[in-house]
Amino acid sequence: MSNGPSALSPQHREQLDALVAALRESLPTGDLPGFYRRFRESDLPFVPVRGELDTGKLFRFCYEVLHRLGSVSPAVALAVENHYYVTSALATFPAGGDPVLDARRDALLESVRDNRWLVANTNSKVHGNKLGAVGTYAKPMPDGFAVNGSAAYTSLATEGDLLVFITQILDQGPGVFAIAPMQDNPAIEIGPYLFPSAMLDSDTRRITFHDLELPADSQLIDPANSHAELLFAFEMAWHQLLIPALYLGGAAGALEEVRTFLRDTQGRDGKPLAELDGMVIDIGRLAIDYRSACQVLQRAGERLAEVRRIPEDADLLAAASAEAGVAKYVGTRRAEEVVTVARRIVGARTFTGGHLLERLSQEIMFGPLGPEVSAVIERRLGTRALDDQSFLNPWW
Repeated sequence: MSNGPSALSPQHREQLDALVAALRESLPTGDLPGFYRRFRESDLPFVPVRGELDTGKLFRFCYEVLHRLGSVSPAVALAVENHYYVTSALATFPAGGDPVLDARRDALLESVRDNRWLVANTNSKVHGNKLGAVGTYAKPMPDGFAVNGSAAYTSLATEGDLLVFITQILDQGPGVFAIAPMQDNPAIEIGPYLFPSAMLDSDTRRITFHDLELPADSQLIDPANSHAELLFAFEMAWHQLLIPALYLGGAAGALEEVRTFLRDTQGRDGKPLAELDGMVIDIGRLAIDYRSACQVLQRAGERLAEVRRIPEDADLLAAASAEAGVAKYVGTRRAEEVVTVARRIVGARTFTGGHLLERLSQEIMFGPLGPEVSAVIERRLGTRALDDQSFLNPWW
């Protein structure tokens, strides 16, 4: 991402190397449970919940892990990203003075650490003929809540131990809840794959709640809490930042495949294709696109790290959220473009013998589709560009 120091300790780098090797071994056989066992056994999933890193350092840590995993499989890295963005957002949300929120957050993070849980996440949206349709809701009960309905997107669905989700509380608004155990819970139906082909390994499924009874203390934050909207924004900013990290990892994996191909393949003159000046220039363009997207993402991570107190830094959070959206937009689009050109260079052999570029080509296209689709980000920036403030403002 930059020439700065790694956020990973030597021990973590060693664990990540072993985890990437385990992922490479697991993909051809479909033994992803074996990969997740290795993940749980390492320290890597639990760095966010220990509270040892500030927002900036934790972002770099998560970036490095997801970038490496994404270079092998963006789909698997997407599932891991769900764990990281939720735990990171909760651990670094800089709100103080709310004893209920602090106690429930601390208890949740402590449970994740002590039980070595992986965290899945979903919201209340569902596929339908109306954009933004709500699929789940929580009904207040005397001793807690009853949750019903379906949520469309839940990655890490069969591997998650704890489910953190946002749903609509009837007559109140959105609230955040946590459920454990997530697996083997008769009130939680984990459905079939939502993406049954290209993104199969993200383990993204529809889940349905059938009169799920939750105690009152399972609610992390309620709609009336003054910090609720800011927590949602902070969590979304983390999500928008980590998504391009894994897809840019896919772009890096594609560039490495091209580098190896061009150095190992000779032209008719017997010289490696890597020595052709036109090829050098073409790869230089790809490297610039990749590096510039990484720099945009690095800057956006630094902006989020400037948010140190909530609600005092609400304006900084709004600016950081907007920049995270731009970084997500640029990073995922550039990653897709890099993989597309890499596939054209390598040619038809991309689709023979389980070539890495085949997997990357199938999975990289999902980057621009969420959490915010490109049109939402374009509309926000377009509205800002056409308002009554000069485009020459320092904001731009």
